[in-house]
Amino acid sequence: MALTLSIKKTWFGLILLVSILPMLVMQLWGSYKYYNLQLEHALQREEFYRELSLDHINQAIMRLVTLLENKGDPIAHNLAHKQNQQTLDELLAKVIERESSVHGLLILNTDGSIITGIEDHDPNLGLSPTRPSLLAHWQPSNSTNKFIKSLNNGYHISPIEIHPEGIFFRLAVPIGSPKQPLAILVAYIDASSLWAGLKDHLTEYGLTAYLINHQGILLSSVSGSRYKIGQSLDHLLPVQAFIAGNTLLSEKAYRGIMGEPVFGSMSILTDMNASMITEVEQHHLISPIRITLIRIILVAIIVTLFLAWLGLSLTNRLVKPLTAISTDFKRVAKQNYTPCSISSHFIELQSLVDSFNGMVSEIDKSQRKLRQAAAVFSSSLDGIIITNATGKIIAINHALTTITGYSEQEVLGRTPSIFKSDRHNQTFYDDMWQSIKELGQWRGEVWHQRKNGERFPTLLTIKAVNDDGDEISHHVSIITDISTIKETEEKLSQLAHHDPLTKLPNRLLLNSRLEHALQHAERKKTQVGILFLDLDRFKNINDSMGHTQGDHLLKSVASRLANAMRAEDTIARLGGDEFVILVEELEDMQGIIKVAKNTLSIFKKPFHIYNQDIFIEASIGISIYPNDGKNTDILLRNADTAMYQAKEKGRNNYQFYTKSLTDKARERLTIETNLRRALERNEFELYYQPQFSLKDSAIIGVEALIRWNHPEQGLVSPVSFIPVAEETGLIVPIGKWVMRTACMQHQAWLKEGHPPIKIAVNLSARQFHESGITSMISDILEETTMDSTCLELELTESIVMNDVESTIKILNELHWMGLEISIDDFGTGYSSLSYLKRFPIDRLKIDQSFIRDISTSISDAELVTAIITLARSMKLKVIAEGVETKEQLHYLKKQECDEVQGYYYSKPLPAKELIQFLHKNKISIS
Repeated sequence: MALTLSIKKTWFGLILLVSILPMLVMQLWGSYKYYNLQLEHALQREEFYRELSLDHINQAIMRLVTLLENKGDPIAHNLAHKQNQQTLDELLAKVIERESSVHGLLILNTDGSIITGIEDHDPNLGLSPTRPSLLAHWQPSNSTNKFIKSLNNGYHISPIEIHPEGIFFRLAVPIGSPKQPLAILVAYIDASSLWAGLKDHLTEYGLTAYLINHQGILLSSVSGSRYKIGQSLDHLLPVQAFIAGNTLLSEKAYRGIMGEPVFGSMSILTDMNASMITEVEQHHLISPIRITLIRIILVAIIVTLFLAWLGLSLTNRLVKPLTAISTDFKRVAKQNYTPCSISSHFIELQSLVDSFNGMVSEIDKSQRKLRQAAAVFSSSLDGIIITNATGKIIAINHALTTITGYSEQEVLGRTPSIFKSDRHNQTFYDDMWQSIKELGQWRGEVWHQRKNGERFPTLLTIKAVNDDGDEISHHVSIITDISTIKETEEKLSQLAHHDPLTKLPNRLLLNSRLEHALQHAERKKTQVGILFLDLDRFKNINDSMGHTQGDHLLKSVASRLANAMRAEDTIARLGGDEFVILVEELEDMQGIIKVAKNTLSIFKKPFHIYNQDIFIEASIGISIYPNDGKNTDILLRNADTAMYQAKEKGRNNYQFYTKSLTDKARERLTIETNLRRALERNEFELYYQPQFSLKDSAIIGVEALIRWNHPEQGLVSPVSFIPVAEETGLIVPIGKWVMRTACMQHQAWLKEGHPPIKIAVNLSARQFHESGITSMISDILEETTMDSTCLELELTESIVMNDVESTIKILNELHWMGLEISIDDFGTGYSSLSYLKRFPIDRLKIDQSFIRDISTSISDAELVTAIITLARSMKLKVIAEGVETKEQLHYLKKQECDEVQGYYYSKPLPAKELIQFLHKNKISIS
């Protein structure tokens, strides 16, 4: 008959066997071990207190020995000097006064006779007739020789003796050398008095302690005990052990001196022939242990009851879900896949429920996944091919038909090679199938062929599918038509490598082609030419006609350049109005010259933009590989440098690169770098060139001229650095510094007592058109407290004729501030008299280029005369600069020029030298 078990009964049995019975056994064993451990700990503590009490006794005796030894030296000194009795008694009295346990003191000769002595109740310190008889009963017996022998150790303690006056023991120390003492100091110690001082230490620890001698006689009183001092205690267990010389077992209980069960211990005082016995009551040690054990047992009972309740509760929670799950499994057997609704706190049971529900859910999911897979297969936009192990197509989706043009009937049973194009060789396909064999998959770009013969790019993914035996059973191929992506990539490539406005190659593509051309030229030992083209004054077209027409002009220029060049040449736009022409396989210089001339010729005809003809020219710089550089950066940079040389030579021409151009460019770069630091390092200073009236030769003002005192190069000519400052924009902060410094110098002259003088300061084009120019000048005048009528601003013709309306507005604001305005380098520009009349100006300044040759050049002389006449008609003053000879001065006086300045009078001078010059030549300031 098969054995059947109930989970509920089995669970209760396991609780009983695994939990309750082991707990009871462990409780009994633990209680026993705990009791012995705690008892052992208590006895060890009692033993420690006993040893501590014994240590107190030894310390008290050693303290007495030390006290007697300290008196030994003065007593020895006194004995060596005729035995002064009174001094000896005083020394002995001090010992008794200090130590209450010392009852009597004797000083003995080495033969045992008494020299002197004293008791604690003796009122006399001197010798008396009754002294010998009073101390006779303290006379030691024939044990003096024993004293002397034992004193070799430093002191001697005799056994405790019972005297009529009490219980005493002798403590003897040598007077003088222990080996040959002069005398012996003997102290009779009252054991009861000494013990009374030690008992307090013992009672602190809950101990009962008493002394017995070798006969078992009680030597100390015990509070609460019926035994008195002198009574025999030989019936007590520790006393019997002491008399018999046995060891007292501390863990064995006996009835003690108080008549109660105790645990005791014994300490033998060898020198006193006595023993100290300490006792602690048994219930004092056992009671706390019993209380603790009772608490532990109660806790164990509560825990056991809790476990029993918990076992019952857990059993019910275990059995109930199991029964329900069993019912659900029966339901599943009837094809009912409704999920189980049981919930359990047991992880395993809940896992079983979850697994059951998971099984039901997986069946449902499998059905849904099959439906979804079929939907994905049929609705995917990518073509899908499924082949069997032999490579035959067994299924395709609708997308493949759309992509390739083949119907399902046309491809089933055939291999995917029907889609193969001739763009890949056999090695490509061998590598592809080798990768599938090794890795189980392959992914890459493949060109396929449609049914109509059209080739198209695809992204092909092939994955091997293994069966349960890990053998390949199918291959799944996914074909994605990437024709549109390829077209987009080509468009992006076009945008990345071509200029969006002109459709010409950009800098990136130019660099690539130039690099390739240089490599080719190096192999073929040929030359490569670079033409760097920049349109002349293109900014004027943008500013006057607008950027839209400027862009149309650039497109037209690009179109003409493309039509004029060979197919193998590259024309690129770098940005703005800069173009580069790359000419490959040059044979000689004439070839590149021909290209340059042809390029310039296309600009002879106007460009028709928005029904308007526009004429524009170009400057070309040329560099040639390998003479002018061997890499792209150097060749382009040198061609750019040559292009600027072409602009300097009048524009509308071409120039070849030379080394001097590079040196000049480097010099300019050095000036620019140092110029940026010059303001910070305070390297600039102002020179002042005086201006004179031709009527009375009085000084009417000075022109402030900047000088750069470079720490290494010395004074740098303004001709070298002012154009660089203009181009880089540094002229703005430099011009501001010039104006502030000039105004501050003017105020410094005033403080030194000199009369006010007009100072002329030049304004650059950038500075004049900088926003806030009037505010900047106003702030400087306010900061320096300079009178505005003492400041004159010099502007060139090109400045005032650029954006006339804006210039008139700014000049009016400056004029209203009280400043004088003069036109510098007059005659070198293209001033319009109609505009000139509208400018609020005060004087015209004739350029020194006209003054230089007025005595030899009729045209220059007539031009100067015309300017003076024009100024007079417009009620303007005229000042001529650059006057260096007497002939020039006489001609200007003859033409009634108002003012002059130049080396004939003085070169530009520093501020201090200018004042010295005026004083030296006694020149007045008008």
